[in-house]
Amino acid sequence: MGTATPGEVLLAHITDAHVTPRGRATAVLKHQSVPIFEDLIQQLLDRGVDAALFGGDNIDNRDSGAEDLEIFARLAERLPRFHCILGNHEADSKKPNQITREEFAARLAGRGITAERYCFSEGVGNVRVIGIDTTLVGTHGGYVSPRMMQYLAKELRQAEEDHIVVLGHHLLYRTWEPHVLQAWDQEYLVGNRAEVTALLASSPKVRAYLCGHHHASRIQRIAARGHTGGFYHILTASPAAFPHHARLLAFRADGIHVETLQPRIPGIVEAGREAVLVGRKARRYATLGSSQTFLEYVEGRQSDNEIILPYDAAPIAERRGISVTSSARAMVLETMR
Repeated sequence: MGTATPGEVLLAHITDAHVTPRGRATAVLKHQSVPIFEDLIQQLLDRGVDAALFGGDNIDNRDSGAEDLEIFARLAERLPRFHCILGNHEADSKKPNQITREEFAARLAGRGITAERYCFSEGVGNVRVIGIDTTLVGTHGGYVSPRMMQYLAKELRQAEEDHIVVLGHHLLYRTWEPHVLQAWDQEYLVGNRAEVTALLASSPKVRAYLCGHHHASRIQRIAARGHTGGFYHILTASPAAFPHHARLLAFRADGIHVETLQPRIPGIVEAGREAVLVGRKARRYATLGSSQTFLEYVEGRQSDNEIILPYDAAPIAERRGISVTSSARAMVLETMR
């Protein structure tokens, strides 16, 4: 489904790889993060992707930040083209053995972010990919600064390609709705998501917002201008934790063809399924009282993993309306001046 054909663009989205040679087996199988990442890189080479997008928490950066970074860079640099952004793990440097986001960006300079700028805008065929920084140093939660909003508005306005994809780390939408969990709001969402969503919805070329951080698989339609407008909110899981997903996104005439990639390591999915059930996220999910099991929630439905997403109108089952407030609209107008 994701095989590239002439004149079409094939992107890969890998987020929350948590690459580290010194990881432990918790709810995330960090002790397997290096072979998992290595296998996925080989799959991308085999599939001939036009560009890989690494969506933050690329390294674990807890006990061996510098070593994590070198292994991630060495493996990623096997690809002809890739771009990356920061996650909260790259923005966290409280311990002596962690690296700073400045050090991460300097090592990956020219691969999206640079030492001076944690965002990028690159054309890949007829797709414009805009990477933004949603991190806040010292917290797991997200926020898009006024300066980053201005950068995003400028790049949206100037894009000449047919399609725009925006890459961020944090979520713009509660994938756990209709349930409410304040702890998840604070940890996983962009704090000023209403303004960011309104800005993205202001451009008819925006096809998708790609994110991670929540280690779950979900595709939802944010229909801010009615069911024939808006964009897809595509949350991709971590390859190091169940369901061990990465994505291929093929931009074709009839829409975005989404395909799931999993590491080809025997027993990894079974081990991850058992491990994730004893993690903090599973315990928090249990408090929601959902009829859907936690494993079903993080793995998603077939329509969250293997689907064709029309550019201008979502499948009926995937339509999600949002309310763009007058203050959000005002913020967008001010940003775009």
